[in-house]
Amino acid sequence: MTASGAPAPEPVADEPATPSMTARTLRRLRAALVTGSLLTGALCLLVSGRAHSGTDAVGGRAAPALLRAEAAYGALADAQRVAVHGFLQGTVVLGGLGDQYQNDIAAINQNLAELAGYNVAGPAGTSDLQLVEGLVVAYNAEIEQAAADYQQTGELTRALPALWYATLQYREISGALDRLRTQGRATLAAQRGSAWLAGTTDLLFLVPFVLVLVLFARTQFVLRRRFRRRSSTWLTAAVLALAAAVLWCGQSLHTSHGHLRSALDGPFVEAVTLAQQQAGRSAAAAGEDLFAVVAQACPAASRSCGTGLTAPPPGPAAGGTAEGGRRPGQAVAEFTDGVAEADAASSRRAAVVTLLALAAAAASARALNPRIDEYRFGGR
Repeated sequence: MTASGAPAPEPVADEPATPSMTARTLRRLRAALVTGSLLTGALCLLVSGRAHSGTDAVGGRAAPALLRAEAAYGALADAQRVAVHGFLQGTVVLGGLGDQYQNDIAAINQNLAELAGYNVAGPAGTSDLQLVEGLVVAYNAEIEQAAADYQQTGELTRALPALWYATLQYREISGALDRLRTQGRATLAAQRGSAWLAGTTDLLFLVPFVLVLVLFARTQFVLRRRFRRRSSTWLTAAVLALAAAVLWCGQSLHTSHGHLRSALDGPFVEAVTLAQQQAGRSAAAAGEDLFAVVAQACPAASRSCGTGLTAPPPGPAAGGTAEGGRRPGQAVAEFTDGVAEADAASSRRAAVVTLLALAAAAASARALNPRIDEYRFGGR
């Protein structure tokens, strides 16, 4: 009873404390910072992975496939040149077709096998590739038959039919290889134009990075206003770790793209040009010698035995070295080294970005955990 006689109020049981708005804000900021850091790192890895796949598709498959097609065409032209020249000079009678011809045929088959392994031409290219493989066997058989006829009789006229059939197959093989080279150039251009190799996809991780920076600034503002902390060592470490991850990702992407671009625009173009020049010289020499063989073997009245051959314009001397002394193999080796450097820059990226993103997320949580713990048993 109170002095006035009124009954005293009953004691009220303790009520649960209302969750602090500051604690709730800190928890949300912690979740957002951790999620944002991990998301930024994941997007860096996504862009890096796609860029690495693009580098492999261009530098590891499409470009080498085109080089193999060019090499097969060059070996075919040289095989025709060596064979026809042997018939013209009569060396086939004594020494056969020779090691150079056999090496050229082996080079054709090896390049075709590697081209099939890259598998970049699609169904149409696969059909042409199978056609070429079969025609090369038939072409070689006709050349060997012509050599056998020449060796048995010593008469060039007896060897001419098989040599002419081989020439027709040589032309058909050349046409199929032309289609494969055209398809290879189109595939390379399409894959090189991928957005993952253009650098524009960097926005995928730059945008969330900027948003996370805003969250970091907001978090620092809350800590300064509520706890009078001018700065947080862990929060600063988180910002630096995430910034390092983004900078490393962007710089390594730029470096990788630069190595690939330099390899394609420099030694790759040079290798293709040298191979085409060498094949052109061999094909021109083969055409001149074939016309001379037909003119020598056929009666003076016809001079062409119904083949319809006409004298080709004189071409440059056949050979494997350009005016500057460069060979296609040297340029191919430099291109391969450039692609390897681009691939190495890509392979180092994933591990570094993963570690830095995890460090940023952990530091973000560590910066806010002590402040959140202060509210565990009530508001402040």
